[in-house]
Amino acid sequence: MHLNPSHVVARLQRVVRDRIRPRLHTPLAEVTIDAWRVDGDGEPVPAARAIEHGDFQPFTVGDTWAPAWGTTWLRVQGQVPASELPVELVLDLGWFDHSVGGHAEGLAYRPDGVAVKALHPRNGWVRLTGPGAAPGVLADDGSFTLYVEAAANPLLLGLPPFIETHLGEKPGLGEPEPYKLVSAGLCAFDPEIFALLRDLEATGDLLPHLSTDEPRYWRVLTAVEAALDAPTVAGARAALADALARPAHATAHRMTAVGHAHIDSAWLWPLRETRRKVARTLTNVLTLMETDPDLIYAMSSAQQFAWVEQDHPELFERVKQRVAEGRIVPVGGMWVESDAVMPGGEALVRQITYGKRYFMDTFGHESEVVWLPDSFGYSGAWPQIARQAGYRWFLTQKISWNDTTTFPHHTFQWEGIDGTRILTHFPPADTYAAEVTSAELKHAVSNFRDKAISSHSLLLFGYGDGGGGPNREMVARAHRFADLEGAARVELGRPEEFFTAAEAELGDAAPVWAGELYLELHRGTLTSQVAMKQGNRRSEALLRTVEYLATVAAVRDGVPYPYKQLDEAWKTVLLHQFHDILPGSSISWVHREARERYRNLEVDLKGLLPVGRGEPGKISGWSVAREGDWAKPAGNILDNGILRVEVDGGGRVSSLVDLRDGRQLNVGDLGVLRLYRDEPVRWDAWDLDRHVLRNETSLPQPTVTATSDAITVTTKTGKSTFIVKYRLREGVAAAAANGAAAGGAAASGAAGTAAAQLDITVDVDWQETEHLLKLSLPVAVRTLRAKYETQFGSIERPTHENTLADEAQYEVCSHRWVHVAEPGLGVGVVNDSTYGCDVRRIPGGTDIRPTLLRAPRFPDPDTDRGRHTFRFAVVAGDETVTRAAADDLNAPWLEALADVEPLLGLEIESGHAVIDWIKLADDRSGDVIARVHETRGGRAVARLTSTFPASIVETDLLERPLEATGDRLILGPFQITTLRLSPIKE
Repeated sequence: MHLNPSHVVARLQRVVRDRIRPRLHTPLAEVTIDAWRVDGDGEPVPAARAIEHGDFQPFTVGDTWAPAWGTTWLRVQGQVPASELPVELVLDLGWFDHSVGGHAEGLAYRPDGVAVKALHPRNGWVRLTGPGAAPGVLADDGSFTLYVEAAANPLLLGLPPFIETHLGEKPGLGEPEPYKLVSAGLCAFDPEIFALLRDLEATGDLLPHLSTDEPRYWRVLTAVEAALDAPTVAGARAALADALARPAHATAHRMTAVGHAHIDSAWLWPLRETRRKVARTLTNVLTLMETDPDLIYAMSSAQQFAWVEQDHPELFERVKQRVAEGRIVPVGGMWVESDAVMPGGEALVRQITYGKRYFMDTFGHESEVVWLPDSFGYSGAWPQIARQAGYRWFLTQKISWNDTTTFPHHTFQWEGIDGTRILTHFPPADTYAAEVTSAELKHAVSNFRDKAISSHSLLLFGYGDGGGGPNREMVARAHRFADLEGAARVELGRPEEFFTAAEAELGDAAPVWAGELYLELHRGTLTSQVAMKQGNRRSEALLRTVEYLATVAAVRDGVPYPYKQLDEAWKTVLLHQFHDILPGSSISWVHREARERYRNLEVDLKGLLPVGRGEPGKISGWSVAREGDWAKPAGNILDNGILRVEVDGGGRVSSLVDLRDGRQLNVGDLGVLRLYRDEPVRWDAWDLDRHVLRNETSLPQPTVTATSDAITVTTKTGKSTFIVKYRLREGVAAAAANGAAAGGAAASGAAGTAAAQLDITVDVDWQETEHLLKLSLPVAVRTLRAKYETQFGSIERPTHENTLADEAQYEVCSHRWVHVAEPGLGVGVVNDSTYGCDVRRIPGGTDIRPTLLRAPRFPDPDTDRGRHTFRFAVVAGDETVTRAAADDLNAPWLEALADVEPLLGLEIESGHAVIDWIKLADDRSGDVIARVHETRGGRAVARLTSTFPASIVETDLLERPLEATGDRLILGPFQITTLRLSPIKE
């Protein structure tokens, strides 16, 4: 028999599309539909309200439903006819055959308000009879009533290629109705047709990945042709049976396949919609588990479990049962899948402690794997934080998105800034939403970069981002690939099973990657939606202050510690650190709500300041220097006896001199605002492309004026206004007096001088589109590397572009400070609310350029329009002085703070260390928790001092005891130590 491969493949596609797939569902009977559009603003209502009080009106196929973002409830009723095959209700709400989770979705409920199954473009059925039928739906006489909550979410993901849209907010009245009910009816589902489709997928889709030089190719091709010739379904399956029975090669790559649905807690939909997405996804997973006992589903984010617990208690009980069986696996142990570079160190700790405690209290389960498949880069502090929280493994795949270099490993030991290592895996399929296709398996095998030492990888399958999870087609494919010649071996399993096996296989042979996992993409997320950055930074600072002062009041005066209020505050902060909220890559609706929550949170936290004996005073803002603390300008010159600043007629600092040694600190003009055309190639809010920094837009000549305490430079262009103020503090102030005391931190071994710094305030009325704003601060320091603050330490990055990887870091994350140094001179730049930054060598020195604002068009075309204030300081001194200035600039100013005697302190014997955080223990025992860390990447010896008698025990990050500890601490480079002080009653 002569076989033409291209003819067979084309025939296969046609037969499947036109002759087999249409037979999967055979229409049996019509249904009756009534509809109720949710009143008022169309926001979701509880199922009980819709079912009991909805004004349902007749509705037919072809009718439109709901405006964008609206909700329509459908009441579907019918009589199930007799059938030897399972009967399913099949609905098409008007969706596209793509972007699952990215547009219309539905959730079916019984009349008693219990959710039974979700509907989406690849899962538009509810089974009524046969194996896996929805329980409690069908009456004895064969009748049924189902209520479908239909969500009219607009299709934003499919906009080609992410163009400007105003659908990120609810449209106005008269907005066209986007969806039409295409079909609804009762159908017989044919399991043999379904099985044949999967058989043909497994064989036909395998062909492009087999070599035509091998017998296997031709035998599979022959089997497919014979199946297409067969007159019956049984005959077709029999023709394929031998080809499907051939086992995989002995050396075939192994893949542990885990059902998954990476659900963004907010993105192209608001938080309220995510609550519904999680419930919809879980109903689908639970339905699938009824008919497939091998399916394992991994789900992260304690917040998402908590939403289901609140919104759907019946569904949550089913989830708990599957967790107890080990079939639903809570992974990650974090409150949300947060951004992994911008949250502060303590915030990352709380992501873990809140998440892990929820999982342990609710399910009796502690995850051992950090689960962050989609965050935009990973701080080098993660390995230590993870291991100190009880994790053994780390998972992501996002680094596969690099735009410049290819990461060299998929399974490796990741070494953090302190030297801690954690086994890390990147699934080589390069996705967290696989569909278990032959193409995905082939890519994973060929892409896997550790073949010489490992034969095993992880496959996460199921619709993600907008949810949906695995469907029955995916699971059937996984079974076909369990042991099939020409493909990887696929086994449904748990993440822990994979990591345990990989750990055993690699032994000591795992390669090591040291330092951060920098994502060479999405650099703009360090700047987009500046209110997210400012809200997060200020919330972290306020929590640090309030928890410290509440601890002081509790220990000294017996004032009740506000556990509940602080828990709620932390959960708000942690939720908004999600990796599409804090990075500024969500629709305007999300950020509008977040701005309001941050404002309310600030009010609430200020209200938690303890009142009573030794009251520390009220928070009055973030201005460290008060009236009369600023040096008065003499014309365009500022001089406080320590620094001398000259501002030229163009508003630039032409001279910045350290009067202590006469050294010129700037090289060229300092303080220049630089405006660039910012026109990303693809991901608007996400990406800052290379070409942007080549396209500077000239700004008009500014006006320069001197006031009683500042030199002010005002520039106007178009509708935007930029006001830069230069100020020097008068005399010498106590470095970090405010920051250290307010946060509970102790001195780190060297006192700085807060007057050796030039303070710069930038006020912007931002009315730009597709532009980017930077502040240029060129300093006369020649160095090959700069230091940037990161969680519990700092990281060094190159200031040159010697290699592709060096050049790719043209925009990086800095927390509160950057420091550059050469022998005999150090200069730092501190900020109060920015994260994006670039530091590059220039003739004679180094240009430090924080990024202030962007104006992307998608997904929020009005990003950051309005007024913003940024504060910076250029600080002369070593790294410790810079850190102290950053403490001052970022801590809220407290009146009468000097009257509060520090609760704890560190006496430094050698090196550098701080008490980073002080709070009461989470178990409400009244014990005091102190988080200490080394700050300079060296070694430190310090003695902890306390104003109250206490026994001291070292703990892990979840405050579980490790060993008894004295008051003398020996710390390694960037080491974190958590100490539990139990007061001793006298």
